[in-house]
Amino acid sequence: MKHLIKGENLQYLFREKNNNGAEFTAKSRITNVEYTFSVSRSLFKEVWYTHVYVEMGYQNFKRLGSYFNGRIMDKRVEVTTPAAKAIRYILKRVQLEQFSDLDANIEIMHTGSCLVCGKTLTDSDSIEHGIGPICRTIPRNTQLKMRV
Repeated sequence: MKHLIKGENLQYLFREKNNNGAEFTAKSRITNVEYTFSVSRSLFKEVWYTHVYVEMGYQNFKRLGSYFNGRIMDKRVEVTTPAAKAIRYILKRVQLEQFSDLDANIEIMHTGSCLVCGKTLTDSDSIEHGIGPICRTIPRNTQLKMRV
């Protein structure tokens, strides 16, 4: 079952912490088009990278590229598929902290796993936020230092 969460909770994706793939579904409130994404983070040569995958079939994710300078890049080429444009819009709004704009245009749902570590969420408060209690205790001011 998918659970609707606020756009501001996606800022947890950008913590300076390895993330093996937080999954969420984004559905346009305007077109009703939806995509399921997996976003992971990794540290390479002291730079944090945000990697984006899109679901092509049930639990079959395809790499789109990495979020960089407000674009999705793969092998130094900008990816401009509809899915790439959708996640670029979402991540850019999170980066600029434009959460009301994001919530007005996109429904964000998670599948019951923590957006930070991927563990199954078991209590109602965690499910509502999309983030488990341990991951919520990490200070928020550490999450938005991403490569832009």
